[in-house]
Amino acid sequence: MNLVDTGLRAEARPDLARPDAGLVLASLWHTAGPEQQRRVMSGVMDAWEGTRLPAAYLARHCLEGSDGRTVLNVAQWTSSGAHRAFAADPGNQRTLGGAIRALYTADPPGRHIPWRVVRRREGTAGFLTVRWYDTGDAGAGRSLADELAARPAGAGSPAPVVEHFSVAEDGRRLLVLAGFTDEPGGAGLWFRPFRGLVRAAGRGAPGGSPAAPPGQEGRA
Repeated sequence: MNLVDTGLRAEARPDLARPDAGLVLASLWHTAGPEQQRRVMSGVMDAWEGTRLPAAYLARHCLEGSDGRTVLNVAQWTSSGAHRAFAADPGNQRTLGGAIRALYTADPPGRHIPWRVVRRREGTAGFLTVRWYDTGDAGAGRSLADELAARPAGAGSPAPVVEHFSVAEDGRRLLVLAGFTDEPGGAGLWFRPFRGLVRAAGRGAPGGSPAAPPGQEGRA
C-alpha cells in the first residue's frame, strides 16, 4: 500500500456510526465471479489510495459479497456539497474516475443522508447486510426508519448488533445497513470487510463511533 495522503489509514471494517459523516454513498456492483470480484475491489482501493483527497473525505470501503460476485461500496463524506465538488473536478474525473472505469462500469452510487443509528445488543459488527426500501419522500423515509428502529431488539434471526438508517437525498429510498458479530448465513446476501481507506475521527469522537449501550441510539 502506498498512501498519497498521510492523514489516511487502511481499515477494512467500516464505522458507519461516525458522527462527522453528513453523506453516505452506497452501491452494489455485480461481477462475473470471485476472481473478478477481488480484482475489482483491489483495483478500486488502489486507485483511491493513490489519490490526494480533501479533508471532507472520511472513508471508502469495498465489502465482499457472500455470493462470490457482488461488491458493496460504501463511502462517507462530511457533506454532499464537498463530494459533488470533488466528483466534478476534471482532474479527478480523468485520473481516479478513469482508473475505476477501467475496472468496472457502473451508475453513480446512491446518495444518502444519515438519519439514525440503533444499537441492538452488545458486540462488534464484523459483517453487514444491506437493504433499500422505496419511499415517497424524505418524510416518509424518516418515518419508515423510525418504525423499523422501534422493532424489538430480538426481531430477526440472527439479530443484528446495530442498524444504520439513511434517507436518500431525493427522499425516494431508505438505506438500512445492519451489522452482525458473525456471518448471518442463510440464503440472503451478506458482506464481509475487504479493504477500506479511512480518515481518523476528529477530537471528541474517538474511533468515530458513539459509545451508546444497547437499546440507545443517536441521530445524525
